[in-house]
Amino acid sequence: MHSRNWGNMHTMIRPPKSDARPAAKDRSAEELARTLKLDKGLGFLVRLLDTRVHLLYEQLTGQNEITPRQFGVLLTLYQQGTLTLTELAGHIRVDRSTLGEMINRMAERSLITKRNNGSDRRSAEVLLAPAGKAVLFEVVNGAAQLQSALLAPLPAEDRAHFMRCVKLIAEPPAKSGG
Repeated sequence: MHSRNWGNMHTMIRPPKSDARPAAKDRSAEELARTLKLDKGLGFLVRLLDTRVHLLYEQLTGQNEITPRQFGVLLTLYQQGTLTLTELAGHIRVDRSTLGEMINRMAERSLITKRNNGSDRRSAEVLLAPAGKAVLFEVVNGAAQLQSALLAPLPAEDRAHFMRCVKLIAEPPAKSGG
């Protein structure tokens, strides 16, 4: 559905130092290839969930011009004001090279304004343009409904726990002591 640049993802996501699959390391590659169930794997399910997120987002917002990630940029700039690319990358949790490409495309569409940072000419800063604010207001209601729609299949009493578990996987706590 969407192309992704995984080039700098290794700087954002690091595998655990200990082997998270102790049983798998003792099995032969042939046995693993024969018995591994793709549809039971977390990566496979996350990909399905990602597809569902994008489809629901498009349905609820009634458009496919502003991606969920671009919506995150527009919302963050609306709420935070002018930010450097590094600050924005931190807020929406994407690497700078992916963000830079997206920002250039959004600036070409006059959704945001990109300019030199007055205090540091080596960096750029971005701010929400009037057209970006208008687009944000057009899609924000649908985007706000997305989480409820995604969680609807879960019993209400399980939703908060599910969100805590997903957050632990998506944003593991920093290890203390190095």
